[in-house]
Amino acid sequence: MSPARPPAPPAKASGLRRHRALMARLAAGPAPGAVALGDSLVAGWPEADLGRATGLPALNLGLPGDRVQTTRWRLAAMAAFAPRPRLALVMVGTNSFADGDGPETIVAGLAALVAELRAAWAPPVVVLATVPWRGAPPGRSEADRLALNAALAALAALAGARDLRLLDCDAALGPDPTPGLDADRLHLNAHGYAALSGALAARLQGG
Repeated sequence: MSPARPPAPPAKASGLRRHRALMARLAAGPAPGAVALGDSLVAGWPEADLGRATGLPALNLGLPGDRVQTTRWRLAAMAAFAPRPRLALVMVGTNSFADGDGPETIVAGLAALVAELRAAWAPPVVVLATVPWRGAPPGRSEADRLALNAALAALAALAGARDLRLLDCDAALGPDPTPGLDADRLHLNAHGYAALSGALAARLQGG
């Protein structure tokens, strides 16, 4: 397995400002029952929908522009708050994919992120989302995305169904994902988040 990219802060000042605002929310409490970490696909997921899907008070810690290494850096910065959530959702990788990172690099980073999450906050359940269909970035193909998602599924299978559960975004959005996407063919709309929320609820109920 190729080494993961080392943790790194957000590249933009706006990202750092938003990260600090999220840290302030986490510090202010109350401690959430569920947390969501990742990029803009997480950031756009309504907390109310996450709460209904998980059955827990949810805190959305998503940050637009996050790469796997950025989420790892932000988790390290927030680790001391130790909210001890009962569930953590991780959905990050589409920007790393667009950067040209291969499946081995992304999966290695996500494996490290999950291990760091467990060490910091000890959630009994971690849900790892695959990368939803998106307009292919230059130099990347649909086959590349499917290979990445297959590697993510293999990572979840190694951990066991109850330790690390896979949220299959392709299955949730259906054979034609475009009704769930914004016009940019990357971000999700209300229909897309409703589909993912339903799939997340079903995945949790299924054990």
